Amino acid sequence: MIMSISIEHDFLFKSVRRWFSQAEQISHYTGEFRKGPTIAEQYLLNSLAGDSVLDVGCGVGRISVHLAECGYRVTGIDVSEGQLTVAREISKSRNQDIDFVHSEGIMLPFKDEKFDSLIGFKILCYIPTRELRNEYLKEFYRVLKPGGACIITQNIVPDECIDEAKDEYYLSSPASQFKILEAGDNFPLGYGYVHWFTDGELLNEIRNTDFEMEFFEIDEEHEGAGYLRLIKLRKP
Repeated sequence: MIMSISIEHDFLFKSVRRWFSQAEQISHYTGEFRKGPTIAEQYLLNSLAGDSVLDVGCGVGRISVHLAECGYRVTGIDVSEGQLTVAREISKSRNQDIDFVHSEGIMLPFKDEKFDSLIGFKILCYIPTRELRNEYLKEFYRVLKPGGACIITQNIVPDECIDEAKDEYYLSSPASQFKILEAGDNFPLGYGYVHWFTDGELLNEIRNTDFEMEFFEIDEEHEGAGYLRLIKLRKP
């Protein structure tokens, strides 16, 4: 059973939606689109299973469009209607049949065992509280077929840096007084929301699922700076 969403949870979810719906954010990610997958992301994408893929947090379609060009049947889902509008325009201009879906919260609007693979690049950090992130990962598990692959990336910070963002922006957010907050919760410019993970915290949360972990790696071997974790999970 999915846990209930409190008023505080709802506020933080809406903060994420507002952040990614800003014109500046849409413009930024539209610019990033042209770069395609990074070396580290391509390393993960090379291990996808089957041909149907769910791209969670697809944004303007940077990864979705790439996968469609590679022959995958792609569904993209995102919290920002503005970014999805751009994604639809780009995919249409390329004559691609990608299904882009708007959805908020942690419930995925798909039937059980629908997809061969699922991608979640840098998205766990926008889900408030460990409990809801665990429920979100259960949703990932639910919509995957047996044997399906779940590939995730997530930034981490050193343990000693976890409280560094508690600055004037943090304090200016009404959310700074919420009871549900965890170490690592931050409010970009005083109105967004993001959770900073330490390496150990992220690993523990991933382990606390029914997935089998195939690897949990540092991105340094794939032209990264060492602050991104590359994760591949499989549904038994």
